[in-house]
Amino acid sequence: MTDSPRTARKVDPKRWTSLTMAGAAVAVALTGPAHAAGNGSFDAQGPEKLWLAQAEGGEGGEGGEAGHAEDMDAAVELLTDLGLIEGHLRAGITLYQAGLADQAITHMKHPQHEIYTELEAHLDQFGAPGFADELTALASAVESGAPVGDAEAAFSAVLIKIEEARDHAHAGEAGEAASVLGLVRIAAEEYHIGIVDGAVSNLHEYQDAWGFVQVARAVAEHMADEDDEAENAFGEKALAALAETDAALPGVSPEGKPLGDAGMLLAAAAKIELAAYALK
Repeated sequence: MTDSPRTARKVDPKRWTSLTMAGAAVAVALTGPAHAAGNGSFDAQGPEKLWLAQAEGGEGGEGGEAGHAEDMDAAVELLTDLGLIEGHLRAGITLYQAGLADQAITHMKHPQHEIYTELEAHLDQFGAPGFADELTALASAVESGAPVGDAEAAFSAVLIKIEEARDHAHAGEAGEAASVLGLVRIAAEEYHIGIVDGAVSNLHEYQDAWGFVQVARAVAEHMADEDDEAENAFGEKALAALAETDAALPGVSPEGKPLGDAGMLLAAAAKIELAAYALK
């Protein structure tokens, strides 16, 4: 099929506080619990670290496929890396808006220290502009206790850059759908670390899962609004699948709320994968 022209997602940080945003080859595996580093930043362990290793050319790119398949793999890697960063920042800004600055700070530092370095190679590969300065400005705003409006403005500046980078991927509908699938699978693994027997075991990892699902939902919403019939259908099916995870992800701060298990996210991922076949 021919990919339809992509329109940019709208940037509106205030809207996300009310939202409860790889492919089949990205079979992420639990490699161990994440842990806080001594300097206050957050070390990427477990599923996120595995995804980043794959994106650098480790286990992820195997198969020796050439041409369009290789281009698609690289584009999905870029979209998924961008989604990981955006997911952390969505969690962080929502926490900051809620007055939970201490929790927000780790989510703002993590993308800059652990993910962005890995992402730069993909940005260069696709000729996409970097946004290290914007990430630094956002992290500094949160660390310094800046007014919420200033932090939201810094967040918006990063999202504008993320959207520019997404445009450079030229992944098409199939690539975007694959990145949605990858983000939900990674979210399931983060959730598996963060929630044990229905209780919070690692709040940061739970919040990562929440953020990644928000990115997946935002991309699916965008696709559902497009004119292309197949893309629209995928977006609607993905949104319906993600709605079934709401009980597992009741908000960025889940304390005292009923929770689910990672199986709810994996079930959503399976439905998203099935829906994505129509775009191949």
